[in-house]
Amino acid sequence: MLYGVIGDPVDHTLSPAIQNVAFRSRQIDAIYVPFHVKPQNLRIAVSGLRALHVRGFNVTVPHKVKVLSYLDRTDAAVSAIGAANTVINQNGRLCGYNTDGIGAFNALTEAGAQPNGKSILIFGAGGASRAVAYTLAQTASSIRLVNRTPAKARQLANRLRKKFHTDIASTTLSSNLLRDLVEQSDIIVNASSMGMNGNSNLPVQAKWLHSGQWVFDLVYKPSQTRLLDLAASAGANRITGLDMLVNQGACSFKLWTGMEAPRVGMRHAVEQKLLEKEYAESS
Repeated sequence: MLYGVIGDPVDHTLSPAIQNVAFRSRQIDAIYVPFHVKPQNLRIAVSGLRALHVRGFNVTVPHKVKVLSYLDRTDAAVSAIGAANTVINQNGRLCGYNTDGIGAFNALTEAGAQPNGKSILIFGAGGASRAVAYTLAQTASSIRLVNRTPAKARQLANRLRKKFHTDIASTTLSSNLLRDLVEQSDIIVNASSMGMNGNSNLPVQAKWLHSGQWVFDLVYKPSQTRLLDLAASAGANRITGLDMLVNQGACSFKLWTGMEAPRVGMRHAVEQKLLEKEYAESS
């Protein structure tokens, strides 16, 4: 059986490492591979995956929103979020789901950060941000969305307010309120590309952070991001993108197979793959 992930770029993805370990651990005769799909080829690629009877696939940037146009059915969460990251091929019918939100929620609760009744600040308004905000808005006391493109953040805030009674608002990265938002938040989630691949251009300063806060960076390369470094220096609690990657991947695995994923083995596999990549890059 064939599974995979589509994205642009896709050569950086660690999903094959964790999913193939999961298939082997559960003795499932399947393989998971990456498919590099340019935006202009998305429709053709999805049609090809359907025709080749690929059992399921993940969807990563920049296709999480556009892929909805080529699916036969989506669950209620995807319809509300407006983005999918997991697709199941059910006898030729492609069904879309989103495991980013529940993956983030599970990563938070496993670490000891309970989102219930908390004030949460989320950076980003893309596919992952939508899913995380949708899930956390169900239990948080307040959600604040910050994005480089204000219109996207406002649109997401408006959509969430229509569905939940949570206090939800948006602002811009350049807002004078940003320091106050950071200081007053119980949980800070970076669901944007901020800090990806070592980019140190961050709108957050260490002196704004403090102990007792939780800082969760969905970026997993590098695994210890600049934002998490700032959180460590301030004594804040940290959750890495690897926790998110493993948890959302485990949810995708269960959707495809109906089986619980071997999370410990998946985490070990992704850590090993990162070490191999770091060694290769330093050689």
